[in-house]
Amino acid sequence: MVNKNIFSPSRVALAISASLLCFSSAAMASESDKVMELEERLNALEIELIEAKDAAKDTDRVKFSSGDPSPELVSKDGQSTMQFTGRIQLDYVNADPFYTGSKLEYEDGLNEVSFRRVRFGVEGYFSNVWKYSLEFDFDGVSEVEVKDANVNYRGFDNSQIKLGFQKFGFGLEATGSSKNLAFLERASTDTFSPERAVGASWLHYGDGYNFTVGYGVTAVINDDDLNEKQDVFNTRFTMTPIKNSDHLLHIGASALYTQNNSNMEETRYRARPNTKATGRIIDTGKFNTKSTQHYGLEAAYQHRNFLIQAEYMMAKTDDLFIKGDNKGSATINSGYAQAVYTLTGESWRYGTKKGTFKTVKPENAISAGGYGAWELAARIDYADFNDTDAGIYGGEKTDYVIGINWYLENNLKAQFNYVHTKADYEQGFESINDPDVMLYEQDGNIFQARLQYAF
Repeated sequence: MVNKNIFSPSRVALAISASLLCFSSAAMASESDKVMELEERLNALEIELIEAKDAAKDTDRVKFSSGDPSPELVSKDGQSTMQFTGRIQLDYVNADPFYTGSKLEYEDGLNEVSFRRVRFGVEGYFSNVWKYSLEFDFDGVSEVEVKDANVNYRGFDNSQIKLGFQKFGFGLEATGSSKNLAFLERASTDTFSPERAVGASWLHYGDGYNFTVGYGVTAVINDDDLNEKQDVFNTRFTMTPIKNSDHLLHIGASALYTQNNSNMEETRYRARPNTKATGRIIDTGKFNTKSTQHYGLEAAYQHRNFLIQAEYMMAKTDDLFIKGDNKGSATINSGYAQAVYTLTGESWRYGTKKGTFKTVKPENAISAGGYGAWELAARIDYADFNDTDAGIYGGEKTDYVIGINWYLENNLKAQFNYVHTKADYEQGFESINDPDVMLYEQDGNIFQARLQYAF
C-alpha cells in the first residue's frame, strides 16, 4: 500500500486566500453598516435642528406687546409685519335744545346712546423700510368711510415720506389721534384742520424738533360733496426747547393753504359746542372764495403729571363773494386753553418725532388688582366766526368744559364731560317760546360720557 502526501503548498495558499477574502468582506460589510448608521443619525439630527429652528421662527412670528390685545404677525425673514388696529367709542349724551346756525332753527334736546367711532384697520411693514396703513370707519350713521390708505417710506435717516390717502398735520390736538384726546371732542380749532386728501407729505425730525410739509388733493373717497378736488398745501414745525424727566416745553406753528377748483368755490366754517351729537351753533354759511389761508400757533408745558396746552388759529379768505358782491377778504379765529392733572401720578407720553401727546398708561390696572389711573381736566374753548365788514355773521361762542378720565387698562378708558356753552349773534333769531321776540344769545348744558376700547 502506498501512502499519499496530502499536504500541498498550493492548497494551503488557496485556503489562506479564501480565509482572508472572507475576513475582508466581513470587515468591509461591518464598516459600511457603521457609515450608513452614522449618516442616518446625522440626517436625523439635521432634521431635528431644522424643525427646532422652524419652531422658534413660528413662535416669533406672532408677537403680543404688553397690554396690547392685537397680535403682530411677522414674516419668516422678519422683513414684513401686519397688525390689526381699531377703536370703539360708545357715547351717552344729554343736551339742552339749541338754536343751530346750519338749519336756522331750534333742535330738540338729546338723551341718547350712540357710537361715536367704530374703526378697524391694519398696519405694518414690508421690505423692512415701508410702513402701510389702511383704516375704515363703521360708525353706523353714515356710509363706511376710508380714514387711511397710505404707505410710508422710512429708509432715510431722520426722514419719512408718506404717499396716499392721509391726514395732514396741522395743529397739536388735530395732528394726534382721536383715541388720545383729553376730552370727548376736539376744540373748535379743529374747524381749521384740513380734510384728509390724496397726496404726499415729508416729515423730518431731529433731537427735539420736527418739520413736516405736504401737498394733497381732496378726493371723492368718502362722499360726493362739492368740496372736492381742492389743492391743499400744509406745513408744521414743532420743537421742545426744554425736555427732561420733570419738565417739557413744546411750541409749534402751522400753516395751510387751500386752493378751490374753478367749478367749486364754496367755503364754510361752523362749530359745535364741544360735542358731536348737537348741531353747529355758530355757522358762517356758504360763501364763494378762490382760496383760504389758515395759520396756527400751539404751546404745551408738562410738569410730571400736570399738562397744560393752548392753541390759537386764524382763517383768512381771498376774493370773497357773497351773493355776487366782492367783499375782499374775511378773517375768523378760534382758540382754547386746557389743563389736565393725573391724580394717580402718571404722565402723558410725548412723541418728539411727530410732536404729539399720548394718554397715560395706568401703573395699577384693574386686571392687576389696582384702581387704574384717574385724572381731572378743564378747558375754555372760544371761537369768533364774525367778520361784519365782510358780511360774515357766523356767531361767537365760548365753551367751558370739565372732564374726568378713568383709565382702567392700557386700552380701555371711561370719560365724563360737562359742557356749558354760551353763544352770541350779530343777527337775531326768533325765540322758541315767543316768535315775536328776537334773541341775540343762547346758552345751554351738555352732559356726556364715553367708554373707549382701542388697540
